[in-house]
Amino acid sequence: MKKIITSITLFCASLFAFVAQAQDAVFQFQGQELEDGATINIAATEDPLFGWLTCDTNPSWDADNGLFLVNKTSRKLSCDGTVTIQTNTLKGSSIQWCMGQDCMQVKGTSLSKSFDLPASSKIMAKFDCEPNQEGEMLTKLEVKINGKTYTVNIHFVYSEEANVGAANAQKPVALEFYTLDGRRIDKQPRGISLARFSDGKVRKVVLK
Repeated sequence: MKKIITSITLFCASLFAFVAQAQDAVFQFQGQELEDGATINIAATEDPLFGWLTCDTNPSWDADNGLFLVNKTSRKLSCDGTVTIQTNTLKGSSIQWCMGQDCMQVKGTSLSKSFDLPASSKIMAKFDCEPNQEGEMLTKLEVKINGKTYTVNIHFVYSEEANVGAANAQKPVALEFYTLDGRRIDKQPRGISLARFSDGKVRKVVLK
């Protein structure tokens, strides 16, 4: 009998420990779940529409491109969120935080808001600013759900050297050339031809 009671006690302890460790939510970046307290590093890029520099956790509205908070349960969760700017040598302006149903300007070093996280879904955790000089901005985003706090650190960086290097690294390179009727050729001819680039796209190119 004592062995049975001991076994039941151990089972219950294990079950309670499992429940205690279970997470209602998790932050996700670029489609990958983040460990609690993780830091994401984001370099300044040129806004494709307006041309100015921006640091942005979610540069597009693609569901897998950027920072999200994911509800891992089948029930709606009530959330209390806070962003706290810990360092800002970028002298970043137009600082904006979008989470829940609206976007808010961060005018000081901290901003809090409450919002709902729909069942079995995810919402964008968008944070962005316009850097006015080289430097960095470190911001802590905390969301409290059912007494547990979920944290992610957002690290924005802008430097001329790093951004030029990143832009060059991302620039697609022509791999193969074709005539306009689709015949592959050894090198780019003068005039208009087609080229297949390292990003998989085929574009018209011109050599004068």
